[in-house]
Amino acid sequence: MADGRTRVYITVDVECAEERIMGDSVSPAMGYDLRIWGRFVNQRDPLGIELIMRELEAHGQRGTFFVEAIGSYSFGMDGLKGVCQALHGRGHDVQLHVHPVQRRADWHSRGEPRVSDDIADYPVEEQTRLLLEGRDLLVRAGVPAGELLGYRAGNFGANNDTWRAMKLAGLVLSSNYNPCYFTKNCKMQYPGARLGLFETPERGVYELPVTNFIEPTKRFRHLQITAVTLDEIKHCLLRYRALGVKEVTLVTHSFEFYFLDSAAERRGYPNRLNVERLRGLCRFLEENSRDFEVDTVGALARRLAEAAPEARGADDGAPPSLEFPQSNAIHHARRVVEQAYKRVAQRFNFG
Repeated sequence: MADGRTRVYITVDVECAEERIMGDSVSPAMGYDLRIWGRFVNQRDPLGIELIMRELEAHGQRGTFFVEAIGSYSFGMDGLKGVCQALHGRGHDVQLHVHPVQRRADWHSRGEPRVSDDIADYPVEEQTRLLLEGRDLLVRAGVPAGELLGYRAGNFGANNDTWRAMKLAGLVLSSNYNPCYFTKNCKMQYPGARLGLFETPERGVYELPVTNFIEPTKRFRHLQITAVTLDEIKHCLLRYRALGVKEVTLVTHSFEFYFLDSAAERRGYPNRLNVERLRGLCRFLEENSRDFEVDTVGALARRLAEAAPEARGADDGAPPSLEFPQSNAIHHARRVVEQAYKRVAQRFNFG
């Protein structure tokens, strides 16, 4: 942040879907067309990553797309190539995402047990192998090897061993530390953690934590574009900047800007509220470009990898700070209303 601006990372987890048990039924596996591109027979334009890229580009911004690689064994390498080449060809940042369960996305139909989808459940040697395998698949899909330096675990399901595995795999920047998931999948714990970028116990491996705030209910909530209001996002951006935090990391997914009406019939429609949140975020960042700069994980990772050790200084010598900003009751109430609106919109097929 040499020019004093706060760097904002808009990160998108890009993934297919394995079979899932939904009560007494099984949700089918969904591949690249439905889950990543959002291509539907009743829609003229795709509603997945094409929509996300278009919204970012309209404001001169680029996103980081953490692309799941292991699923190519189930859904095809051609699909992975198409995704990676479209993203990279339009100047967006492609980094590694891994969901181990997607190696056999049709695990239930095969009569096989479901393997753990959290990389934290594997020993460091197996974690390293998964990272190297995923990285190799992205290279085969057309992403330059030298640009693949960042990693996000499926479900944020990493632990401290993941930092060690990343070092062994030649990866520089993790974006997995997520307090919102500490009671779910994320098993990372580190007393040196910060609100922004920090160096992990593995020298040369850094963590770009997922940005969180504290709700009026005293629970953590991460800045997921489609799960908080635009007002909450703006409030957090301004509060983090006021606190002097140099990096803010937002998350979303390739499938969060549409409602899936029928996978079998390939029908869906836009989630207009979520689209408006993304559009509003991009507009806010463009209008406040004197204070905020949209950066990519890959660009940050390259700067860290290329800097001399003494110049890296993720914490600038300051003591760790974990005084999370707090949301207010008005923002919280508005979110409850907006999320209820989305549930009604989904049920009655309107965006």
